[in-house]
Amino acid sequence: MTFICFAIGYAIKSQIRLVKSHDRTIQPCVVDNYIDSTRLYTIEDVAEYAKETTSANLTFGWHNEIYNGKANCVGYAQLAAVICNELFKRNNIKVKAKPVVGCYYYSNTNIHNMITKFIDNQRIINFIKDHDYVEIVDSASNVVYSFDPSIYDLTWLDFGE
Repeated sequence: MTFICFAIGYAIKSQIRLVKSHDRTIQPCVVDNYIDSTRLYTIEDVAEYAKETTSANLTFGWHNEIYNGKANCVGYAQLAAVICNELFKRNNIKVKAKPVVGCYYYSNTNIHNMITKFIDNQRIINFIKDHDYVEIVDSASNVVYSFDPSIYDLTWLDFGE
């Protein structure tokens, strides 16, 4: 039974993807209290550290109050991107992280649009019309790595690439 649940979960997860619509301007914030002296050597290590650290220090809320430990997807992506960039700098990794705005798709269906068809509350519709996550671009190799710290915090699932 566990294998069947795992297989079904993997099949569904493999069909979910993030599609970027545009970049969001990164907001500066002090991250020294979020970073320990751990030496990280790869983009993936830094992203994993930022995702887990952001998740451990924030809880999901309607507004961004990062210094009070609450944020929505915008705040999660902002904090994780700043943590990544600080760690990239400290570890001499020549890439940049940035928060981006996009939507989740299941197969070819925009999940955000699908959900709003069943909701009659404009505040919630505005809240879920798009989603922020983190994108890291390695310009030397043209590899784009993305991760979603808020969805990871809410579900423990990682839909990044």
